[in-house]
Amino acid sequence: MRITAEHMPLPGGPAPGGGLGTMDEQYEARLHSEPAALAPLWHRLQREGACTAYQRFEWIGSLVRILADKHGARPLLIEVRRGGHPVMILPLVFLRRQGHRVIEALDLGACEYAAPVLAPGFDPSPEEAERIWRAVRAILPAADLIRFDRMPARVQGVANPLALLAGTRRLDLTASGFVLEGDPQTLLKRVCTPSLYKDLSRRNRRFDSLPGARFVATAATAEMDALFEVMIAQRRARFHELGRHEPLDRPGFVDFYRAAALAAPGGPVWMFGLWADGEWLAASYGLVHGGTFHGVLLTMAGDKWRSLAPGLLIAARIMVWAREQKLDYFDFTIGRQAYKRGFNPVDQTLFERAEPVTLRGRIALGLIRANASAKRRLERHPALFERARAGIRLLRRLRAEKS
Repeated sequence: MRITAEHMPLPGGPAPGGGLGTMDEQYEARLHSEPAALAPLWHRLQREGACTAYQRFEWIGSLVRILADKHGARPLLIEVRRGGHPVMILPLVFLRRQGHRVIEALDLGACEYAAPVLAPGFDPSPEEAERIWRAVRAILPAADLIRFDRMPARVQGVANPLALLAGTRRLDLTASGFVLEGDPQTLLKRVCTPSLYKDLSRRNRRFDSLPGARFVATAATAEMDALFEVMIAQRRARFHELGRHEPLDRPGFVDFYRAAALAAPGGPVWMFGLWADGEWLAASYGLVHGGTFHGVLLTMAGDKWRSLAPGLLIAARIMVWAREQKLDYFDFTIGRQAYKRGFNPVDQTLFERAEPVTLRGRIALGLIRANASAKRRLERHPALFERARAGIRLLRRLRAEKS
């Protein structure tokens, strides 16, 4: 019988014979260019092992199908085996950027975290992580820089092998979130600061008094499609009002987020809405996997609804919904938006591992880190940061008026 990824035993089962690729001690790495080549195995590992929502097959599959060609990206999907048993899938990508070639985690601007998909029971030590990396490194194409950014230390409680590699450094960048536990109906009182809880209670009473007021949580295709259009319209109106660049206007991004939402029933995407008085007040897009809710996109109506703070209201109701679904962690992901502080989130350290291979790679890495450092310094001084953003918005408006 021909052994395929679908028939590969997980750790503990009988090992199949033969194999292509490179071997470092007991680890073997194989390179694939399409998610479909690993589909059965990928589904098994994400169901039975450990991964984040951003490395689920449905998310990565949509990303490769819609964004890869538009961004000149070459997917490098690495299957790692130990003694013939599949233990890990590592989604990487090859890109040409500003005069240098880079290999990085398969992200393309749509994934918050860099992590592999791990088989159940596979919890490698730092020494094993180095052996895995040597096997992977041997089959990668030539590049000037290899860099993994925004790596969590652990993936569903299991050590992230990428974060165990030598040369890994802490980033001056954190994700944040909080544990969901206890009675959903008293969740907000327990997690919010007293002042925020009082404010939310007042705003919720006002919302509930509106005609037809309701909160919608859906994974149904037709409802998600309608809410998605609302979300995009609200985002574009808000970004235009602020004079800010809309990240979703990058090539293919709206199509990607729509396709990921509608990819398959039971996928990771959920959509949410607040409806009242004949219109949508807010919409949100999130991912669910492994007991965790990840906030991805959130929009709200302006004008007469601004004083109601519908974005804050929908975020709070999603938290309660998540606990009702027996989820145990709410992930705000990356960013220091002011509204998050009222929920007493706990920061989660993220890591970077960079391997400059050539002089071009060393120069590129220096520029990347210098730009990131400058941005962090601005963010730590809100008044200066806001003046800088205002200047950028003014320049964009002037360019738009001239065009």
